[in-house]
Amino acid sequence: MATIPASRSILSRLPPMRDRQVDVLVIGAGAAGLTAALAAAARGAWVLVLARGSLPESNSAWAQGGIAAALDPADSPGIHVADTLIAGAGLCDPAAVAVLANEAPALMRELASLGVPFERDADQFALGLEGGHSRRRIVHVGDATGRAVTQVLIERVRATPLIAVREQAQAVELLTAGERVVGALVRMVDGTWWRVLAKATVLASGGAGALYGLTSNQPTALGEGIALAYRAGAEVADMEFVQFHPTVYRTRAGHGFLITEAARGEGGLLFTPGGRRFMPDYDPRAELAPRDVVTRGIVAAMQAEGCDHVLLDLTHLPAHLIEHHFPTICTHLRADGIDPTRTPIPVTPAAHYLMGGVRTDLSGATSLPGLFAAGEVACTGVHGANRLASNSLLECLVFGRRAGEAAAALRDQEVPLPDPLPPAPISAPPDANWRTILADIMRAAGPIRHGDTLSAALIRLATWPVSADPDEADHLTAVNAALTAQLIVAAALLRTESRGGHFRQDYPYSEESWRKHIVLCRQAEPWVVPTIAPVAEREKVGERR
Repeated sequence: MATIPASRSILSRLPPMRDRQVDVLVIGAGAAGLTAALAAAARGAWVLVLARGSLPESNSAWAQGGIAAALDPADSPGIHVADTLIAGAGLCDPAAVAVLANEAPALMRELASLGVPFERDADQFALGLEGGHSRRRIVHVGDATGRAVTQVLIERVRATPLIAVREQAQAVELLTAGERVVGALVRMVDGTWWRVLAKATVLASGGAGALYGLTSNQPTALGEGIALAYRAGAEVADMEFVQFHPTVYRTRAGHGFLITEAARGEGGLLFTPGGRRFMPDYDPRAELAPRDVVTRGIVAAMQAEGCDHVLLDLTHLPAHLIEHHFPTICTHLRADGIDPTRTPIPVTPAAHYLMGGVRTDLSGATSLPGLFAAGEVACTGVHGANRLASNSLLECLVFGRRAGEAAAALRDQEVPLPDPLPPAPISAPPDANWRTILADIMRAAGPIRHGDTLSAALIRLATWPVSADPDEADHLTAVNAALTAQLIVAAALLRTESRGGHFRQDYPYSEESWRKHIVLCRQAEPWVVPTIAPVAEREKVGERR
């Protein structure tokens, strides 16, 4: 299979723009981006943070369940590592997982000292249990942990003189000088364009769940940062591994609302609309099995009974426990006419998390000098084929800090002028309903896949517009989103086995020969590596495919 074609630019013409220069440019303002900005500024770098929406809006802020950390005396980072490796189905990078688990406990204590109001049991952290964890190790702030953490980070960013923030800013192209990334072209909300030159650029733009329509993610989570990096020549990996959260409630308005993993951790049970509890028959861990297993169990149950949802039942739990642990969920559901203390919650699997992304080393460095990545946009090797619950915010914090520190180390370098960006070939504008069309195409790369439908989806995506007028912000988004969709579908077609979040009906078993990673790059054929090797080595290890 050939590389996914992509022009170097999606701009049909270059608009007039203003120049800005900073030490570190951070694209994204969730937990990873804010942490990277604070780490870079702490080392004396001038930092510009670009927020795709308003500052409090990010997938990080929507995260409900909590953050995993081995804080209990009966737990240890080593046990946390073991649980993560099991969930990752043989594709985690053990070194990255060790960094994550070992840095977690001190980081949680630091966040608590900064004012994050983690729940307490006397003078200790109150630790929750979630699927895939063998110990209670989830620190949380009710069911709004992400919002509590990001709020503290936002306050610190706003109080840091070396950090500037621009909201409603859309990064459209990465700028390069040779292979080095030297900044980005950015469209501001008023339609003006900035050429931001930076000694280091940190991508922290989040995931791609919104490609699927129904999702637990923000509507802006369309994988645009991955598209930017791919077109600039960066390596991306593990794009086929998409995690579908098993319990998402479809609101009356048609949007996805996450019902946290912790609801099952506290005793929530799954039933078909006909009243049959099905997970014990599907997996001995029942409702506490890893997310991919629970998702496929729900899909099988829906297919067996011809329904479009199952029921998550909390009604057997004490009402005060539900109210205490899940206040945000209770408020949202009651606004939609459902009282979860009295009525089971209709749920269905929906796109939740992308395990793959821009390939990095343990410092967030990508295959392109000057470009770093952290958070869901990155593929650090932590998650492998399936993310363990509550490791995502932790990854943002641990590797966001590392990326910010590494980016700040380049602040004394000179920034060369970027290479001219050639205008892209002019193509027809995307359909006005492009989001709906793209979501329909991405059904082929849903929880259950098949080579025939993946091939058909790739053919449809190949006809997508490849350029857009710089005055049309939504068209720019559509072109970048479709490129990321192509990368997901192409990788899913290449992997002829089932593993973790990737399940193929035509290849339903895991194969030892596929215990390796698919790496995609605009300038090369896809290749595979047995582990996520440090990209600093710049070696394409393994056989070409």
